[in-house]
Amino acid sequence: MTAKSKPRWLHRVLAAVTCLLFSSTPALWAQEPQERERPELPPLTAQVSPEQALAAIKRRAQKILEARRAARRVKFYGELSQVLGYETNPATASSHKGDTYFEEDAYAMLSKKLTPTVSWEGSYYGVYLQYLDYGDGDYTSHTFTPLKLKWQPGRMWRVESWLDYDLNYYPTAKDSGYRQFKTTSRIRQNLFGTAFHQLQYEFFERDYMTKNARDGAGNETFSDRVDARHRLRYKVGATVREALPLKNALFTVENDVYRNDSNDARNDFYDYDVWKITSAVNGSATKKLSFNGSFAFERKNYRERPVTGLVAPARYDDKYTLASGATYNLNKTWRAAAALNFDHLGSNESTGEYDNMKYSLTVTAQF
Repeated sequence: MTAKSKPRWLHRVLAAVTCLLFSSTPALWAQEPQERERPELPPLTAQVSPEQALAAIKRRAQKILEARRAARRVKFYGELSQVLGYETNPATASSHKGDTYFEEDAYAMLSKKLTPTVSWEGSYYGVYLQYLDYGDGDYTSHTFTPLKLKWQPGRMWRVESWLDYDLNYYPTAKDSGYRQFKTTSRIRQNLFGTAFHQLQYEFFERDYMTKNARDGAGNETFSDRVDARHRLRYKVGATVREALPLKNALFTVENDVYRNDSNDARNDFYDYDVWKITSAVNGSATKKLSFNGSFAFERKNYRERPVTGLVAPARYDDKYTLASGATYNLNKTWRAAAALNFDHLGSNESTGEYDNMKYSLTVTAQF
């Protein structure tokens, strides 16, 4: 059968197939990329079985429970530091004589969250300091904080209270050694997300273990010298996060007033009132490098201690302290720090005036 003799129905079939191919192919090509980009999703009519839903709820509840348990576990933090320093006048006396010192510090803390808003801390801080020549300045200090409670009902308020026991021992200048009980309470309010203010009250009683109190005539009694101090501190601060060379720079100003009372009756030698103001700033220059600085002025008014001379008014001291430092975090474990402190004490008792400059380098390991 020739092409001319093909039946009409065959021509119609061929024409229909050709038309279908050329008309539908562009539509298929246009849909193909869209179908490849669209992720496979279950149909909207798909249903989760009650068993699957219950299992998902149990997994979620288990994760929440584990997170809460982890938050309430006892946590440990510790540090060990080695300090190398130099002081131009370690005796803080009118005679200036510089000396190098070595200091070892140890700090350990345990903490536990008792409730969602209440937590407990206990800590120990120990210091051993030794000079090359100035033996009277050598000492060992131990500070135990067995109970510190913190209540934070929300982001705005925080209330803290703790107890400290201090034991300072001077192997050469034994009369300077003491033990001390101290209680502290503090309330803090956060304002506007970047500012805060806080009020703190402290009381301690210090017992000098080998130094006896004197009577009015200057004779030693059989009682240890005991000092009691009431102290009130008010502090305000604000954080500037940007637009400064230091990121998250914290600026603070603190007013500090306290009264020291002693059972030493010799001209009330250790009875005085103090007012102190301190301004400070610290912040980060980079992720690893941070800086800090502070300036403080302290006025100490002795209530009855006379100065030398024909006219004997009560003594007063004015102390100026300038401090600066830098810290570099080498990694998660190690950091290094350098500090420079300068003290100047002026007084109406010329024999008590002094200047002292202290330089120090510190290496700390935390774990």
